[in-house]
Amino acid sequence: MPVRALEQEDDVAALHAAGVAWLGADAQWLDVHTHIGHHDPDGLEADPEELVEALDLAGQQAACVFPMHEPDGYAQANATVRDAAARWPDRLSWLCRVSPHQEDPGAEVARCLDAGARGLKLHPRSDSFAMDHPAIEGLVAQVAERRGVVLVHAGRGIPELGAHAARLAADHPDARIILAHAGISDLGLLADAAAALPNLLFDTSWWQPADMLMLFTTVPPGRILYASDMPYGPPKLASTIFLRGVRQAGWTPEQAREAAGPQARRALMGEDLVDLGPALGPEGLGPRVLSFERAAAYLTAAVQGTFRGGDPTEAYALARLACQRVDGEAPHAAHLEAVEALVARAQELLETRGAMDAVTAAMGALTVAGTPGVPA
Repeated sequence: MPVRALEQEDDVAALHAAGVAWLGADAQWLDVHTHIGHHDPDGLEADPEELVEALDLAGQQAACVFPMHEPDGYAQANATVRDAAARWPDRLSWLCRVSPHQEDPGAEVARCLDAGARGLKLHPRSDSFAMDHPAIEGLVAQVAERRGVVLVHAGRGIPELGAHAARLAADHPDARIILAHAGISDLGLLADAAAALPNLLFDTSWWQPADMLMLFTTVPPGRILYASDMPYGPPKLASTIFLRGVRQAGWTPEQAREAAGPQARRALMGEDLVDLGPALGPEGLGPRVLSFERAAAYLTAAVQGTFRGGDPTEAYALARLACQRVDGEAPHAAHLEAVEALVARAQELLETRGAMDAVTAAMGALTVAGTPGVPA
């Protein structure tokens, strides 16, 4: 199963079930950030059948899909995504993907929009361009004419992404600009823009609790859309991170239900978005608990080290030791036990299966450590 860590999602099944029970089992999910493809230089690949199966296993209804990185160009990849959406019209919407370096990217975007694409995916990092590239303005304008979406990779390594994205949103109010990965590259600079620009949105395809809590408290809930990043992120884990994060931030189930899917569907269909209220601010996050902060720091190091090919053994050991309890933290004993149990599971998988197979349990532990106000 090419969706990464799908087999390990049992390690967060109980957390996922508790989150869904809080949200409501009849919630309508739409994962706004998934990929298919077979030529990405990072070696990961996926077919549409695997995305649909992963959605089913997570109890989720629909997704928006677009091509993975294609170093030789995107015309055939866009056609493959188009055909997948035609095969599952009730499950999959699609975005085309282009690079501004390719010959006449505007013509490819026009073809795709005419064929039913709901907008455009841009990846300035993997396709090696800046968001002020001269071609980008025209591509966004094409999407704006259809009231479509422009989903932009917003991870690290993209200079001035926030400023460029805010300018594009202001200049093209009929385009919904979605910053992927919680907009982490410039999240600290975007709170005012997010409040002022109703078409500047963020997706939740990220995993670090501090980033997620900043997103959920500084950006209005109506501008946030659930996403997993499949095949890079499995959907039960992604939705668990989303649900525990919004609960810790003080969202209501009604706000979370909209962000889980209906708001993304409105964006993709060119409909007016629902106002879900202002940003809540950090005041509702609760007191700091140092044991959780220590565990989260070591778990972050373990996960990052794993992704970079390092050995997370020592970081896992320190994260588990951080769960030792003192009298002053007795009220948090259940959470510390849950974190420790998931770290122990990560250590077991590290020894028996390898570092990547331990990541889901580690991210589960990290998520619990980062959301001490949500029942464990």
